Amino acid sequence: MQPRGAESGMTLVEMLAVLAIIAVAAGATVLGIGAATRAPSVESEARRLSSRLQSVADEAMVSDRPLALTWDEKGYAFASWDGRDWQAGEDEGHARHRLPAGIRLDMGRRRPPLLLGVDGTGVPATIGLRAGADRWLVVYDGLSASPIPVPAA
Repeated sequence: MQPRGAESGMTLVEMLAVLAIIAVAAGATVLGIGAATRAPSVESEARRLSSRLQSVADEAMVSDRPLALTWDEKGYAFASWDGRDWQAGEDEGHARHRLPAGIRLDMGRRRPPLLLGVDGTGVPATIGLRAGADRWLVVYDGLSASPIPVPAA
């Protein structure tokens, strides 16, 4: 008979620990695959702006309080009227969104703020987003917002 201390092999707990480590490593690898290709695109930014604009325009109608889109070339935010001045929003839905590097916002000659009407009569606007030759428009008709790709010239 062989003494107990001379047994070789792995216990079930050791085996489960190794399997857990392998599972965590495999999960991290799977989640990391494609991370380089998930860079923000002009399309994704146009869709984000469109959905945020639509959401805030709906909020202006439901809450019956004036809201507006403010912007510069590198980003945008939403503001509310406090009776004297426009106040920048700080919550998640209104906070400033900085556009990723290389993507620019173009409002033409229009100056901020863009009023989102409380009765669905906001000021219509066409908002351009561009990065190189990739261009999208967000068309706001005073009631709803839609992202539209611009065909290559």
